[in-house]
Amino acid sequence: MNGIVFDIKRGGTKDGPGIRTSVFMKGCPLRCAWCHNPESQLPQIQKAVTTDEVCGREMSVDEVMAEVRRDKVFYTSSGGGVTFTGGEPTMQFEFLLELCKAAKAGGIHVAVDTCGFAPRERFAALASHVDLFLYDLKCMDSARHEKLTGVPNELILENLRALDSAGAKTWIRCPVVPGLNDSDDDLLAIREIVAGLRHVEKVEVLPYHPIGLEKYAKFGMEAQYARREEPSPDDVRRWRQIVPTASFAGSCREGPRP
Repeated sequence: MNGIVFDIKRGGTKDGPGIRTSVFMKGCPLRCAWCHNPESQLPQIQKAVTTDEVCGREMSVDEVMAEVRRDKVFYTSSGGGVTFTGGEPTMQFEFLLELCKAAKAGGIHVAVDTCGFAPRERFAALASHVDLFLYDLKCMDSARHEKLTGVPNELILENLRALDSAGAKTWIRCPVVPGLNDSDDDLLAIREIVAGLRHVEKVEVLPYHPIGLEKYAKFGMEAQYARREEPSPDDVRRWRQIVPTASFAGSCREGPRP
């Protein structure tokens, strides 16, 4: 069982609890206007047009897991593990499923970072082999979601609710981009969705960062959203007041903060 991986980063602390190894898989069904990993979008191996860089390589489950197991002692001591991300890892579903099974069999905590746009059966099959889903919520208006990402959001929300009903633990991650999805109405709509969920362990507001802009030219792509300024601290504080970055969903059921 082989798949296409474009990066493996060890020692991370942002993509789930504890110290983690993040495995980045090629391919994504979305085309988010602000995407900071544009090289992840196409499922195949790519060559850069301005350098000799190649993005992606074919790896087996055993090869990936050999890398993941190198830091197992740190996972154990910190409550960490492996995070499968992308791109959208469910696009390589069979490969992802075997990786999750192998990690769980080895006693390693498994997180899957997903945009949620995949057939429901894939999430149902993954659920018993995944300890935590890092689940993106970008925009609650489906027509605007399609304009911003290339796909509507009904399937994304259906999958999120189905996972929650099945008892799957989730961290909700909300990329917020100035001028695109940062209005009070946008953020309150996300808050309302989260308030109806029972197994959310954490909510994260992820402010826009222009880190990916240099990659577009490198791979012969054009950025849809080319803002180079990061949002102001005041903007970020406002976003986090509306969508509380809570540790438990229960605190998201309170009224709006002043």
